[in-house]
Amino acid sequence: MANALSIIDKRRDIGNRITFVFQCLLSGSYVTSTTIGVAGETLNFNAASNPKLIARPKLPGSPAGVLPPNSAIKVVRCPDGYDALVEQNAVSPTQANYVLRLFTSGDTALGSGAYPAGVTGDTTGFIIEVTVPLKYD
Repeated sequence: MANALSIIDKRRDIGNRITFVFQCLLSGSYVTSTTIGVAGETLNFNAASNPKLIARPKLPGSPAGVLPPNSAIKVVRCPDGYDALVEQNAVSPTQANYVLRLFTSGDTALGSGAYPAGVTGDTTGFIIEVTVPLKYD
């Protein structure tokens, strides 16, 4: 389990919301799980590299690492025909401990082992959008 997570864009959306766009490139191996928020690839959004020097790229904090209401995380691009889902870590939820789970089709989780070449060889990788309120407590 290794990834290179970078913030690549930030945009203001309607309804006073901000969307952060992250790129995730994977290497190494994957640990599968059928349990929500366990195993998969650990994502630390608040430690993502910031090569474009985007202002204030941190996700909001709140109790137990839960994003504020009206927030959303979605994977908008997956390489090589895979599906992906970002979930909060079930054991220790924080902004630094999200889980990227990969699926080969439907609800079939990617098996444990080295990432397929189609995942690691894709230079665009996974694109993840995190939408949060512009102002929050």
